[in-house]
Amino acid sequence: MRPKYLRILGAALLAASGYGRAAQAQQPSPPLSAAPLSAAQLSAAQWAPPPPPPDVGGDSAPRGRSASTLESASLYASSAAYGLGMGIWLDSELGLDDPAFLLIPPTLLGVALPVTAYAFNHPTMPRGLPGAIASGLVIGAGEGLGIAGLQMVTSAQPWGFHGLSRAVAIGSTAGGIAGIAVGELQRPSPNISVFAASGVFWGAAIGSAVGLGVSPAGVGFEQSNDWMARGGLIGFNAGLAITMGLSTVFVPTLTQLKWMWIGGAVGGVASLPVYLFYVGDDRPPAKRGLVFSATATTVGIVVGGVFGPMFGSGVGLSDESRRWASIDYLTPVPLEGGFGFNLGGTLF
Repeated sequence: MRPKYLRILGAALLAASGYGRAAQAQQPSPPLSAAPLSAAQLSAAQWAPPPPPPDVGGDSAPRGRSASTLESASLYASSAAYGLGMGIWLDSELGLDDPAFLLIPPTLLGVALPVTAYAFNHPTMPRGLPGAIASGLVIGAGEGLGIAGLQMVTSAQPWGFHGLSRAVAIGSTAGGIAGIAVGELQRPSPNISVFAASGVFWGAAIGSAVGLGVSPAGVGFEQSNDWMARGGLIGFNAGLAITMGLSTVFVPTLTQLKWMWIGGAVGGVASLPVYLFYVGDDRPPAKRGLVFSATATTVGIVVGGVFGPMFGSGVGLSDESRRWASIDYLTPVPLEGGFGFNLGGTLF
């Protein structure tokens, strides 16, 4: 949840009451009361303004902050992978088969692109931009891979490796451009970028399992792999849509993301005994159990994200702060006839 900063104006602690009683005791004239402070007096008092509330994250990254070392490293790693992929695509387009020449494009681009990213990241990019670019490259490459994979198992004229490399190159390039646009316009939290990249992986794995699990019985993998490819592509895009939709209402912490991965793995492993029920004759095909495995994995991801940090704190595995609120500043504020205090804090 986005932290809410409370600025609570305390009740005025009037200093004039004691002064008025002392003046009344010295002379019988009408009681003296504290005169209101004029605008000039208030200005001369030079009360210090309260400091701005601390930044503890939120739905988007503040534009004044720079990317962390970890976020920058994700950009370098994805740039290196993108360079290698583009080099392989060039090999395919040029028809190179001699190893001496075949390795040149991947080597040159695999080094040149992360070096270029490093140069553009000095001075360090704003927080959120490197993560958005890195996730865009990864998600775009996955989209191209899914489309090419589906075409190759469903078409009478499959694209082959040439078409596969071209689809991945186009997809990753488009994804990188989209990542730059989103990063510049939105400055999303790096956690949102990790959430989206995780979501497409989960979606592709779950969708592939469901697709293969519901494929016709009595046929081999060569006749049912189109179901798996179709389910994987649908799940990939569903995972992206769901994570992006959820990111509009909350930003997962790194601890939540960690527990989502743990929960998904635990759910998948816990579902394995279901395949024992398919042992024997006259039983449905064992691949039907993949539907339950996909369901258990989905449940594990949700449970891990919701309850994982709570479980982790109980067994010493959580790095989340246990504070629910903090006081950030307490400063005096001039008021008419006296002064008060300005109290500000943070709700977690």
